Amino acid sequence: MNKLYATRRQRQFMMLLKYWRLVFNDHFVIALFFLFGALAYGYSEWLPSLGPNLWWSRWLLAIWFVLLAQVGRLATLVKRPDPVFLLPQVETIDAYLKRAYRYSLLMGEIITIAGTCIAMPFALATMKLSSAEIAAIFLAAMVAKDDWLFTARKSIAMKWSKQHRRSRLEYWANPGVVAVVTWLLNPLAGLVVALILDVAMRAYYRNLMIDWKAAVKMEEDRMYSVYRFFNLFTDVPSVQGNVKRRRWATGLIKFLSNDSHPWSYLYARGFIRNTDISGIVIRLTLVAMVLAFLVPVQWLNTALSLLLIYLISTQMMPLYDQYDSNVFTHLYPVAFRQRISDFQGLLTRVTIVEALLITIASVGYDLDWRRMLINLVLGAVEVAFLTHFYFKIRMKKLSEEF
Repeated sequence: MNKLYATRRQRQFMMLLKYWRLVFNDHFVIALFFLFGALAYGYSEWLPSLGPNLWWSRWLLAIWFVLLAQVGRLATLVKRPDPVFLLPQVETIDAYLKRAYRYSLLMGEIITIAGTCIAMPFALATMKLSSAEIAAIFLAAMVAKDDWLFTARKSIAMKWSKQHRRSRLEYWANPGVVAVVTWLLNPLAGLVVALILDVAMRAYYRNLMIDWKAAVKMEEDRMYSVYRFFNLFTDVPSVQGNVKRRRWATGLIKFLSNDSHPWSYLYARGFIRNTDISGIVIRLTLVAMVLAFLVPVQWLNTALSLLLIYLISTQMMPLYDQYDSNVFTHLYPVAFRQRISDFQGLLTRVTIVEALLITIASVGYDLDWRRMLINLVLGAVEVAFLTHFYFKIRMKKLSEEF
């Protein structure tokens, strides 16, 4: 059974790796690099402004630790045929689940430690903590995560799988009790409470015979949440969408196209319907707006805004030759120059919209209107350069390659 789980884990890792390569492409990695850098810079600038003994700081830390316990689910890797093919091994399935539990615990504890490290500078800036209390905070968070995963293991047991409300309550109540005691009373007391809850849970819930139906559903729900994340960036066959008309998209297509030009309408409709291109443009624009809002340094904010405008606008270039493989598009009685002009019009409209959103967000939390006006002027110059010179050269090269 240990070998079976190791094989499944390796296969799942290779499958997820293919999706990770699609998600973390060059442009997205650059955007994440700047995003996390901006968040870290803003976090470091915010901490010195905090004073000691803030009434809300302990509650914020308690909420953070409760939410942190919810990250990292039990990965059983159970499949639908297992209730049939593994039924003769039902007595040894416990070894399989223990292997799954240890792997999930390792991943969950890594996330817990990372989240605790993020919160510790804030905790040290708002309260006095000794070395023993800091160690107790880390240990309490790790024990609370172990207790959370044991609750998940209990919820797929034959005797307890039907008590969904009880399990959901334990998912939030147990870490909540530990977090409140840790941050509102004393970290050492929080560690003691976490250990007592963990031991009490294991003593009360015994003989956890697997409920195959509940185990299969839990694993399918876990993987569906993972696939939904990947589906934000690329098409995932496991996530089936429903065809539904979006009336708001009709007005958007009219804004992006020219009714008298067939290529203009085709490109605008293709941009809206192609979730790979429009989705990445929307997501990167939102990330750029967050960056522009958080970075207070004038030159860095302007440089980031101009760089992100360029990176986002170039994501639309694959749309230009998307219809070249369709023979019917070559039968349009439309001049080739008109096709280039229509695509340039789409690029111009989308680039202007995303540049405006980024520059408006650059006003920041300190409401620096001067910074926003500088970004607006420089952004207008960049948009004019991109749409009238750079994109024309790119489209000419694409046409020659075709």
